[in-house]
Amino acid sequence: MTDRRLIAFENSEISWPRSLRFILLLIFDIPSVVCSLFVLYHLLINRTSRHALHNHTIIILLTISLAFQLTDIPWYLDFIRRGSVWPQIPIRCLLWWLVDLGFYNTAALILAWSSIERHILVFHDQWISTRKKRFYVHYLPLIILILYSTIYYTVLIFFPPCHHKYIYVLPVCAASPCHLFHPILGLWEMGIHGCLSTIIIAAFSIALLVRVIVHKRRRNRVFQWKFYRKMIIQLLSISALYLLLNFPIMIFSVARLCGLPSDIGVEVQQITFFLTYWVMFLLPFVALSSLPGLRKKMDRIGFIKHRRQKTFTMAMKRIISTEESPLHWTYSP
Repeated sequence: MTDRRLIAFENSEISWPRSLRFILLLIFDIPSVVCSLFVLYHLLINRTSRHALHNHTIIILLTISLAFQLTDIPWYLDFIRRGSVWPQIPIRCLLWWLVDLGFYNTAALILAWSSIERHILVFHDQWISTRKKRFYVHYLPLIILILYSTIYYTVLIFFPPCHHKYIYVLPVCAASPCHLFHPILGLWEMGIHGCLSTIIIAAFSIALLVRVIVHKRRRNRVFQWKFYRKMIIQLLSISALYLLLNFPIMIFSVARLCGLPSDIGVEVQQITFFLTYWVMFLLPFVALSSLPGLRKKMDRIGFIKHRRQKTFTMAMKRIISTEESPLHWTYSP
């Protein structure tokens, strides 16, 4: 996920009416929070799901998504309601940048690693056959990525090598921490956290799909499709959501580096940047749809409620029909 804001947007805002943005963000944020809590509860309360290696990245992504939904979106709604950022102090902008930029790009790094790790889980399970191997191959990369991202964004946002500019009349204080415009740090942000993450997710997701198809067609090799299907569909679904909403941003970023004037395509870029909020909104629902056991559980809950409602309705009909029966009439003089 890229830095989501470039210098062309430092003093601009999407042309969509603020009232429309308020409605869109609100109607998607509430069900997304509920779905995030539901899926996280299911993954964490169930011992099998909690210990499954392929669910660990999903749990991290959902946790980041939930934190984003509970902070960034309410702050954006409050901005629209007030017409400006409040309170108008630097720490407010710094915290918003940390969530909007740091959380978002941390999720990108985790998803990029997950795209690589799925190949290990599906085709090289001997690499994680012991506790020691699982630590070095599975847990250590996640720990390193989270620590790196936390330190990187904390230092560059709260202790920058340059001077921040706070614009309180634009969403996310213009989302322009000064390191984005640094000749080296800005290139690192866009190139590594943005373009490279997107390329890794796309390349390794497509490669995973191709490898699965090839292995299934080789009759002389046994491939446990039913066993691996859940983790494969899980990754491909989330990757497709990310690429759909972020690939246009990468194209614009590369075009800017190649000399595209900053005043061309500004409105289109503003729209694509705003739509990236839907990565966080839809992530819980994509995760929900890729967990067959959870879907069956929800279906059972719905079936039980339907049966209870049907039983209650039939009971009420019997009571009404009994009261209307002539055998239950009473004589009133």
